[in-house]
Amino acid sequence: MSPQAKNYTAHVLVSLILLSMLVIILFLTKGFIQDFFVNPPSYFIENSSIEEVYSKFIFIFIIIVIVLITFIFYLLLTFNSRYELNVWNEIKSLAVSKQQFKMLYDSAPIPYLILDKDGNINNPNKAALRFFGAYPEEIEGKNFFSYIAGEYADKAESFFQNYKSRLDINRKEVQMISKNGNIKSVMISIFDLHGPGSIEAQGLAIIIDITEQKIIEKAKTEFLSLASHQLKTPLATTRWYSEMLMTEGTGQLTNEQKEYIKVLHIANQNMIELVDVLLNISRIEMGSMSADSVVTNVKELSDSVVNELALQISNKKLNIKLEYNNLFENVKSDPKLLRIIIQNLVSNSVKYTPEGGIISITFKEDSKERMIIVADNGVGIPKDQQEHIFSKMFRADNVKSLSNSQGTGLGLYLVKSIAVSLGGDIHFSSEENKGSVFTITF
Repeated sequence: MSPQAKNYTAHVLVSLILLSMLVIILFLTKGFIQDFFVNPPSYFIENSSIEEVYSKFIFIFIIIVIVLITFIFYLLLTFNSRYELNVWNEIKSLAVSKQQFKMLYDSAPIPYLILDKDGNINNPNKAALRFFGAYPEEIEGKNFFSYIAGEYADKAESFFQNYKSRLDINRKEVQMISKNGNIKSVMISIFDLHGPGSIEAQGLAIIIDITEQKIIEKAKTEFLSLASHQLKTPLATTRWYSEMLMTEGTGQLTNEQKEYIKVLHIANQNMIELVDVLLNISRIEMGSMSADSVVTNVKELSDSVVNELALQISNKKLNIKLEYNNLFENVKSDPKLLRIIIQNLVSNSVKYTPEGGIISITFKEDSKERMIIVADNGVGIPKDQQEHIFSKMFRADNVKSLSNSQGTGLGLYLVKSIAVSLGGDIHFSSEENKGSVFTITF
């Protein structure tokens, strides 16, 4: 018999004994109690002596005290038994909950692994075993971070150090190798399970397999690149013929014909710009756009972009401030990629700054980084949408309603991607109806 069962039996026996004593006492005094409550005046009649009344009170008091003492003894004698019984029931309930949790953990469709303080694998669930294609004994005790492979292998040590420092790792994209050598793209999250009363640090590792998603994305990117390449040639041909017609190289045109050709040329130019953006994005995502670092005059790149947009700037009567501060006339960078960045930022400012507005392009440098700052007093970006500004296909609500606004929502995504590929980044501040400031570091 288990200790808990013995305690339960003892509790029942003590309870029965004390209850029996209480019943016997009540049975023996049954007649007196019944007579007292049925005819209480007979106990306190006027001709009764003080001694008789006093003795009757003493008798009643003794009965009440005996009943109370019996009940108190019951509570005292069964306290430990009742306490242990409650503890036993709680432990039993906890054990059931723990068993249910273990069943959920083992049968969960997402791979879960418990890691010890050194990052070694313990208790992988069934989904984790399927992911690695292994039996428990083949991966238990192995270091979780040693399975990070492919192009992310060099990041394994930094992830391990973060784990040792008890820093949560949340949705980091890596590649992991399975037992049969397959490289899989995954998102890993590792959360610290160390809490009060824990002897050693533990972590819960979660693996989300995104291999299929990455394959689909790659196929879409490759298709986009192929389609863009195929569009490039006919668009270039259309532009060449439209320019020839605009210069009247094939004969004089009427004013109405010139207007049609002009609209055709603008539409063609917009299509070429879109195809260029799509090509650049597909090259970056396929990893085929590498930075070619050469001596670059960033001032000349900026001036060429301003000259390219001169007609739009003039039509809107915009005031352009150039503050180059004699910087970046001889720096190592990729001129082609830098020009794409400047062109997108300045073009956006021109597009979204109202007539008579101000746009500035400023170069700055400190001991840590070089900065290109493009600022305007245009429509700005709503605060509740700023977190999405570098996402694909995103356009803020306040620019969608502008009659002269046309865009794909790809420009800032491209700028961000290029800035990162150049070893820099992009930051911005903005307030709706007051303008935006974009800062590129490179």
